[in-house]
Amino acid sequence: MSRFAWMDDALCAQTDPDAFHPDGPGHGYRTAAKICDTCPVRKDCEEHVERLEGAGSRADRHGMWAGAVPRARARQAETTAKEQRDALIIRLHNRGGMTAQEIAAAAGCDERTVYRVTAPHRDQAAA
Repeated sequence: MSRFAWMDDALCAQTDPDAFHPDGPGHGYRTAAKICDTCPVRKDCEEHVERLEGAGSRADRHGMWAGAVPRARARQAETTAKEQRDALIIRLHNRGGMTAQEIAAAAGCDERTVYRVTAPHRDQAAA
């Protein structure tokens, strides 16, 4: 069975594709959202678009995918990237032996971010 077999059951494949790729003012995603809300393979679609756009990348695919418009997918990707960065900061902090500057370099952020993310952990350790 193909890893894309789920697409046969996608409701968007059985309707007008223009509903998922509206162009111009006044052409929204209302119809597409209703279709996505009832689609039996929405979870598969979410996983597919995540693979296409990559975790933490800019959501630049035009149109609605898995019930999400490009702006919403971009916000989700940004949130995911921040959560992954913060988890890395905490792991490096808890491991010990690294300065805030070294952790910041490893996580691709500045030292203020390291201090902000690790503050609750420092407070717990002090208590």
